[in-house]
Amino acid sequence: MIYLDNAATGRYKPQSVYEEMMKQLQNAANPGRSGHFPSLRAAEALEGVREKIKKRFNAENAQVIFTCNCTEALNYAILGWLRKFKNVPSKVICTAYDHNSVLRPLNALKGEQELETQVIFPQKSGEIDVRQLAAALTPQTRLAVVTHISNVTGVVTDIKAAGEVCARAGVPLLVDCAQSAGHLFVDMKAAGAAFLCAPGHKGLHGPQGSGFLLIAEGYELLPVKFGGTGTDSLSMSQPDYLPEALESGTLNVPAVCGLGAGMEWTFANMLQINARIKTFCAILRERLSRLPRIRLYSAPESGLVTFAAEGISSVDMADELNERGIAVRGGLHCAPLAHAALGTSEQGLVRISPGWLNTPAQAEVAAAEIERAMARLMSRGERI
Repeated sequence: MIYLDNAATGRYKPQSVYEEMMKQLQNAANPGRSGHFPSLRAAEALEGVREKIKKRFNAENAQVIFTCNCTEALNYAILGWLRKFKNVPSKVICTAYDHNSVLRPLNALKGEQELETQVIFPQKSGEIDVRQLAAALTPQTRLAVVTHISNVTGVVTDIKAAGEVCARAGVPLLVDCAQSAGHLFVDMKAAGAAFLCAPGHKGLHGPQGSGFLLIAEGYELLPVKFGGTGTDSLSMSQPDYLPEALESGTLNVPAVCGLGAGMEWTFANMLQINARIKTFCAILRERLSRLPRIRLYSAPESGLVTFAAEGISSVDMADELNERGIAVRGGLHCAPLAHAALGTSEQGLVRISPGWLNTPAQAEVAAAEIERAMARLMSRGERI
């Protein structure tokens, strides 16, 4: 199997991830719940990862909240911030590139409070024009949400420019780094972001079940879940200080420590990782551009390749490739507005997202298999 679905979950995990996770599993203890040495060592391990995250994302004064994925981090930020404005008219700016992890929490809040959502759609070039974001901001705007890299087109949004216009308007910026963490050097301070969300299991080469939310100094969120924190146990109210306010229950120490190990490996090898991915994509893009009835949708320099085959469902194409040992993703990629903007909502797109393990030779194989799959599907009359 040639695995080409790294934008969903990274396949490769460095040896250090396995070792760190096994270490924590073999010495399991509940951090922050007891005074014995195993518990204290688990707590120290968690704090060590918090400090690594702050360093790598230039977020020295931020709070690090561990989550089970980027979706949970986005929910914490969106729900925890906007519910503070439950009794006043509010507006949120988001983009067409935003994932359902952004769109669905916003939609859910519309049933709870007076909330208007304005979507910034990409230009013909595929880029989000930050000037449109600036023009959309009003005194009622409580939050702006920007996806750093689109999981459909690979387009990069200038989060520093977005942060500057939000700062001038006094509007907090939430940045979704689901696809950029581990591929770009993300500077939270330079971006002026109030909130930053990232998964561990994609570009940071950590395990599934890991992620984090960074909260800039001066911002507070209402808790989204309630429970034990190991502190203030006599009180039936959730603690109002971070990270305890947002970290109820036992944390996944093995996953968090695996994330820390994967992140360190990633930052030490980021240039080589990106070079491999870009080489693969350049070869595949060039090969596919020669094929009739194939249209490319991803940005030329991006780390993924998305395409449509004329008259063929992206899901059918993905299934056909899977039968030939090529793992890709077809469909809408949980980003419905991006496909609405591209005009691909009906058939979706095939997304190919290589990683560390993929080679130029595999790019050639993938291109050949795509051409053969298209011929087979056309001959069988499987057209939309």
